[in-house]
Amino acid sequence: MKVERALAGTNEVFFADGTPRPAYPAVLEELERSGPQAWNDKLRRARRLLIEEQHALGLLEGDRTHPTDWIPRIVPANDWERLERGLIQRARAINHFLRAFEAGADEVVPKDVINTSILYDATMPNRFGAVPVRQIAFDVVAVEGSTGWEYVVLEENAKMPVGLAPMTRRRLMSCGVFFPESSAKLPVRSLDGCLQRLGSSLRAASPKGDDATLVLVSGGPGDQFYLDHHIYAVEMGAILSETTDLAFDPDGYLVHGPSGRRVDVVYERVDEDQLYGDLPELIQCHASGKVHVLFAPNSEVIDDKGVYLFVPEMIRTYLGEEPLIPNAESWSLAVEEDRRFVMDHFGELVVKSRSGYGGKEVMIGPERTLEGLEPFRKMVEANPVEYIAQRMVDFSTHVICEVEDDEYVLRDSYTDYRVIALSPDPADPDVVEIVPGCLSRVAARGSHLTNISSGGKMKDTWVLRAESTTVSG
Repeated sequence: MKVERALAGTNEVFFADGTPRPAYPAVLEELERSGPQAWNDKLRRARRLLIEEQHALGLLEGDRTHPTDWIPRIVPANDWERLERGLIQRARAINHFLRAFEAGADEVVPKDVINTSILYDATMPNRFGAVPVRQIAFDVVAVEGSTGWEYVVLEENAKMPVGLAPMTRRRLMSCGVFFPESSAKLPVRSLDGCLQRLGSSLRAASPKGDDATLVLVSGGPGDQFYLDHHIYAVEMGAILSETTDLAFDPDGYLVHGPSGRRVDVVYERVDEDQLYGDLPELIQCHASGKVHVLFAPNSEVIDDKGVYLFVPEMIRTYLGEEPLIPNAESWSLAVEEDRRFVMDHFGELVVKSRSGYGGKEVMIGPERTLEGLEPFRKMVEANPVEYIAQRMVDFSTHVICEVEDDEYVLRDSYTDYRVIALSPDPADPDVVEIVPGCLSRVAARGSHLTNISSGGKMKDTWVLRAESTTVSG
């Protein structure tokens, strides 16, 4: 087995001297025992099983599966406990902020930040519900500190966060196909029932609770996550629908045409321009309480990276606590002093569109040539209020496993955490659950961009139970 290390970020699998960290010997030993030929056989088997599920769901054309590296990321219990506490705190504060914002009582986020957000429309009615956000994903990275791993939140994803469906499928393959012995030996926390728990959390937005009719609205076969939409619908007992299948009855209620059922909760996995463009009456239907749209108009402002800058202050203001996990060091180009600093240090920073997603409109200065910087700089100069900047972070790396000349080659790659928080209580925004696992994403070789659309791969993450003797580090 060859290990190639070329990146500045601290590796989570191996110490600097090449010895495995305490969580990984079982996985690495099972990998060695199986051998490269068996690994290739497992790759083919996993792909076949995933394609068979795709076909069983009626998706017969193409390969809808996601690029994956199958060596699991392992998180000891004490590390996860710190991460979990910090993200629960963050989710609670965000829900309190949105409730205050809906009531016109927020004093944390400056009005010019809200008013310049393309995720906010002052002409739309605000009706977020008792718990504004029932599912939110946090993108987090780990940095080696003096006493172990320290965590930094890069951004929030409250608008159609990708995570649970591919997370469960990665787990089925990593434990069932690639590392059955290691997963049985290590005290890995289960993901069983997490999709059903998501469904219950989403239905909690309706007074009917678990009896609510939940409709997942998809963009259809052209969406790269259409397979995930099927998995969500099946696991949550939801109706999978496109906008063309939805209409309004004479009383103004949303109805799923093929089944004739009234819809109580809409779980949108389609762009809002298409959703409200095809169903313009949906906004008023939601505002009048006849249906609950989960990503309600204007609640998505929390996805705005300009608003992200103020989450630590939300924690202080609404919870009376200090943040347990910090933001990355960030600057808003809507602020003149910050803008001057960013433009003077443009090539040293990560510059992001406030409303971008999936790695779109992100410029990582140290990874660009001078010629590559200039087009992005001109775009930022034309509309600076639309951008924030963050300090470049050499966060932790994991490994990508490849087979070359009948030998394993493990290469380091930057990795992040996509952690899902659920708010399952019908009325209490302080009740938050963190799914005990996450969708780690590893970047393309040499890049810090972990998004799948930017060439990254998914990776299963094993969170260990507290009785584990494995130590951090």
